[in-house]
Amino acid sequence: MRELLRFLPYVLRTALRARLRSLCTVLGAALAMALFVFVRTVDRGVDDLSARSAQPVLVVFQDSRFCPLTSELPVRYAQTIRDLPEVEEVLPTLVYVNSCRSNLDLVTLHGVEAERLSSLYELEFLSGSLEAFRVRSDAALIGERLAERRKALVGQRVRLGDIDVEVAGIVRGPAAGVANLAFVHLAQLSLAQKRQGSATQFLVRVKDGVDPEEIAAKVDEIFRTDEARTDTKSLQAFVAAAVQEVAEIVSFGRVLGYLAVLVVALVLANTVFISAQSRAPELAVLETIGLTKPKLLALIAGEGVLLGLAGGLLGTAIVLTLLWFYPLTLGVEGWGIDLAPSLAVAGQALLAALLIGLAASLGPAIAAARRPVHLGLKEE
Repeated sequence: MRELLRFLPYVLRTALRARLRSLCTVLGAALAMALFVFVRTVDRGVDDLSARSAQPVLVVFQDSRFCPLTSELPVRYAQTIRDLPEVEEVLPTLVYVNSCRSNLDLVTLHGVEAERLSSLYELEFLSGSLEAFRVRSDAALIGERLAERRKALVGQRVRLGDIDVEVAGIVRGPAAGVANLAFVHLAQLSLAQKRQGSATQFLVRVKDGVDPEEIAAKVDEIFRTDEARTDTKSLQAFVAAAVQEVAEIVSFGRVLGYLAVLVVALVLANTVFISAQSRAPELAVLETIGLTKPKLLALIAGEGVLLGLAGGLLGTAIVLTLLWFYPLTLGVEGWGIDLAPSLAVAGQALLAALLIGLAASLGPAIAAARRPVHLGLKEE
């Protein structure tokens, strides 16, 4: 290995001989790897949202709603659900979203009863406090991703949707979507939306050992003939249904990412082949003075690995830097899919670039290494 590392300056000089060719190869690899990294980032965001939704919580919506804004349930339903022996707690929630369609500027407000908030959400306060939220009727607790996008700080007043609020705390939590939520007082949001006495949904925490599907069916049966029929699902099933279309798009994007990787491999293979052909006399001289076949093969393949890693590093850095400075969240029916930079994704991309460079270079390197020495010297 130490002997091979000695050839690194030589490999670098070889790549720099044909600067334009090497530059085009690196840029092509960078664009393809940038697509790969972006798709993996979206894929990771969907997986993270799905994983965070695996909780013993039911979501009660109005039946046949096509958007959170069209669900309207009487708040009195909460006490009826709370009286069920299998139910631990119920949180009536009035939801406001700035768009029911997929968008990149998601604003989701949950109007909640302050005294019941901690029973459903395990919130970690990055700044501010729950007490500051309780004592002010116009206060809000803002998830860290939403606060980051809106540049909101504790004590500032910000406009979220249709209401102006004072930021009482910046929070994070293990529950799905918390990072993109803003919790406001139920009475304040009800007044702003002119929906006093109604809620968009009820979040129901069931007791340990209880079958959530059984309780969901029982809740729907209770209100089957009431003022508004309900549609109750587990939080995991509800999130899965909400992001289904996005998940299908991500699956298609994953195919595009793999195709981009294949294109990188072909471009690198072509570059290494042309480089080896143009340096046939030089390689023959190196072999004549004692360079063994394995070392010659490694020397030729090194150029492809170097260019592949350079392109992978550039493409990964571009995407992750943009996501770091300009946070994006893909909103779907009030749920946020965070497109967050990740060291894990960066590691996967660089490993993929390394393997692609190695795999793409082996064929041309083997062909060049098997070339008889006298043919190269004859060209000399």
